[in-house]
Amino acid sequence: MPNEKEIQKKYIQAQLLKQQINAMIEQKSAIDEKLGEMAVSLDAISKLEEIRKGEEIWSSVGGGVFVRSDIKDTESILVSVGAGVVAKKSRQRASEILKERMVELKKADLQIMEEVTSYAHQIEELEGEMESMMEEQEGKKSRKK
Repeated sequence: MPNEKEIQKKYIQAQLLKQQINAMIEQKSAIDEKLGEMAVSLDAISKLEEIRKGEEIWSSVGGGVFVRSDIKDTESILVSVGAGVVAKKSRQRASEILKERMVELKKADLQIMEEVTSYAHQIEELEGEMESMMEEQEGKKSRKK
């Protein structure tokens, strides 16, 4: 016969899984945002081919703020390589790096969704077990009366 503590234990397990799902959904949102930023950057890099040296453009400095700038070089791009360090790369190599990073982020995104699905199934199982245990408890209480 299931007791209150067993039901409570399963309830706590389900709550912990729900918290983990919420944390993973936040991670997924951050990844999706980063993927969007990278797609915009990739598009901007591809448009550099159309710009001539000395041409004036509006450049984003982030947060919806732009400055007027003169293009001096459309072939070299500074790319973040981590820890606040940037490296000069060709336009083609910068595109390749962004695409590689996007592939990795998409893999992480997929892995998160697989884990969320797995946790959701575990929660369903726990809830089913709790329901059965409570019904069993209720049935035994009714028979005692």
